[in-house]
Amino acid sequence: MNSTIRLGLVILLVAVVGGAASSAQTPRLNKVMRDKLTHSQYILEAVVTSNWQLLDRHSRELAQASHDPAWSALRMPQFVRYGDAFLRATDDLIAAAQLRDLEAASLGFVSLTTSCVSCHRYMTRARTVTTRP
Repeated sequence: MNSTIRLGLVILLVAVVGGAASSAQTPRLNKVMRDKLTHSQYILEAVVTSNWQLLDRHSRELAQASHDPAWSALRMPQFVRYGDAFLRATDDLIAAAQLRDLEAASLGFVSLTTSCVSCHRYMTRARTVTTRP
């Protein structure tokens, strides 16, 4: 379990550092992304402590963030794929909370953070390509 927690923290840190500052990111989108990060931190806490109510609540709130117009403004073909993976991971976390399944919850958290890191990496590369002279 310790290696799963460490991996999750590393992935979360990479997502924040790799995609936090962008001139293309609006203040509203920045708030949505910060809220998603906060929910992700609570999800990690819930997984580590087996707090099923906390896991359910923050997984649902994280999934709800995908309906924010600021986040959905990023809809481009590749982004849709990452968004779908993100929503599948939140659904897996909600199901794990309902089943009180620690193994599924930890795997769901890893899937969630992997979807975030993959998307942030893609967005960073896409901005780099479009801003080169």
